[in-house]
Amino acid sequence: MMLKELLDDHYTGHSEFQDDYLITVRSGGTVYGQYKQALRELYKRTRGLRELLCNRDKLLVEIDQQKWLADKADDMFAKRFATIELKRKIMQQEESDRVIVNTKREFVRFYQQAVALKKCVGELTDDARKKYEVEFWCHQVKQMAANDFVAAGRLQTNTIDVLRSMPDDVRDDLHTEIISNQSALIDWYFNESTKSLPVIEENELLDANEILQLI
Repeated sequence: MMLKELLDDHYTGHSEFQDDYLITVRSGGTVYGQYKQALRELYKRTRGLRELLCNRDKLLVEIDQQKWLADKADDMFAKRFATIELKRKIMQQEESDRVIVNTKREFVRFYQQAVALKKCVGELTDDARKKYEVEFWCHQVKQMAANDFVAAGRLQTNTIDVLRSMPDDVRDDLHTEIISNQSALIDWYFNESTKSLPVIEENELLDANEILQLI
């Protein structure tokens, strides 16, 4: 079996399952929280792809330069060093191409997530964003509290500090909900607190050329 065939099975980044459930769903909580997380990951991949593609273009120039030196240099040692450097640059290009392929794959998935979630979130006016932020942070505090009860049997310092930082009306309601029925909170934590991603439709798929236009 060829080494390339084995390495082609290796992801340098996350799998689609990780992108969906262990990043966006896990970190997001509410639909708005998932949207924020998808945008955060999409932004990272956009920046990463831009840098990777520029570096690859630079590598191609360096490869051409080393080819020229290996062929045209007058000094014997300069030719030998150029030959070695050419081999190294070609290997770097192969690794760069592999990373670009996987980064594009992740970029596409987070783009798909963001498009699907945007349909649920709608227009983010100032009022809508404020409402979503309150819902998101109430959800986060409830998850933190439930996790504390499961793991330690009591609220931890960090959860208490976050709860204390909430606006008065929000804090009072949250405190009552968290303290009044711990078993109900734990049931919610395991059964209802994580919302599934909306269905990603086929027309939200992107090919490589579309990706390049987007970034």
